[in-house]
Amino acid sequence: MVPEHAETLQGLKGIWIDAGTRDEWFLDLGARAFRDELAAFGVPDEIIHYELFDAGHMGIDYRYPLSLAWLARRITPA
Repeated sequence: MVPEHAETLQGLKGIWIDAGTRDEWFLDLGARAFRDELAAFGVPDEIIHYELFDAGHMGIDYRYPLSLAWLARRITPA
């Protein structure tokens, strides 16, 4: 989907991508592929947070405040 939406993605203020390295549905592979496609289409690194963390797919509620805080900082005017 990145090629079809590259211009819109380049204009976003923040993109959070994370996944557990032991994800039962291998979403870590999808996260990595998405990140690579963003880079290939020139989406600036400074608007992307990409992180693989040591966990599976479940019980990662502790990640929500991290993502929301980062995204809130990205959309708050300086």
